[in-house]
Order: sequence, then structure tokens, then C-alpha cells
Amino acid sequence: MNCRRCGEILNANANFCWSCGAPQHEATSPETVAVPVVSVPDALYVSAERGPTGKHGDELVIVSGPEAGGRLDLDKEIISAGRHEQSDLLLDDVSVSRHHALFTRTASGRITLRDLNSLNGTYVNGKRVEETALHSGDEVQIGKYKLVFWESTR
Repeated sequence: MNCRRCGEILNANANFCWSCGAPQHEATSPETVAVPVVSVPDALYVSAERGPTGKHGDELVIVSGPEAGGRLDLDKEIISAGRHEQSDLLLDDVSVSRHHALFTRTASGRITLRDLNSLNGTYVNGKRVEETALHSGDEVQIGKYKLVFWESTR
């Protein structure tokens, strides 16, 4: 597949050109819209009675992608997500930028998610975001990975 603007050769699934950044699909086409999770095993969701299992309390549960079922305790002030090997949350997929997004704990203890100008975007509950505060049960999509954020009930 070639870029619609500059002609650069692209991956067949690219939403944006890696060279010039041009979108490769219409803004309303299904290729640029986050796909909702249709079914997820109940074991991956944290019940209201149990709460998150991490030592700090706030955590991400990977519900789709190669590491489905994995959990990441959000116990640091800043957690990096991306394809770079030194990312705290390594998401090994060509549609994920090397430095894709940051999960940050604010002074009040809330977790925010900030996209780092990634080509394919970061989505929360199906909407593309630049930066947003996360709430328990929010679905985060980065590339082919879907993660569910669970905040501490303590």
C-alpha cells in the first residue's frame, strides 16, 4: 500500500503514513475507529468486592493482544507504554509507536493517560484522546492491545 499524500510504501494496515503523517482512511471509516471488546473472560475483570489485585491498587488488565490476561500494577508516578524495549508496558506491535503513551499519577492520586503524538493514536472508551483522566472500568486501546483500567477501591 502507498501513502495517499506522499507515495511512501506502507504496511497494509497503516492508518497513518509513518513518513508524512497523512491519514490513510476517511475519518469515519471503520479502520480509524476503535473496536469495542465483544467478549472478555470474566476472570480478567476485577469485581467490585475484590478490587484490584496490585499492591498499590490501581492497575491495567490486558484484555486483548498477545499478552491477554496480563496485569500491570500502576505503582510508579510515570509508566511508559510503547514498542521501545525499555517501556514499562511493552506493546510489541507495528501499530504501536516506540514511545506511544504515558500513564501518570497526579498529585491527587488520579491516573491520567497522555498520547505522545503517536501516529495511530490512543483511544479511551472508543474515542481518540490526547490526554484524559482514567476512571475504573475505562477501556484503553493502543494498537491491537485493549487494556482495562481499574482504580483502587481503598
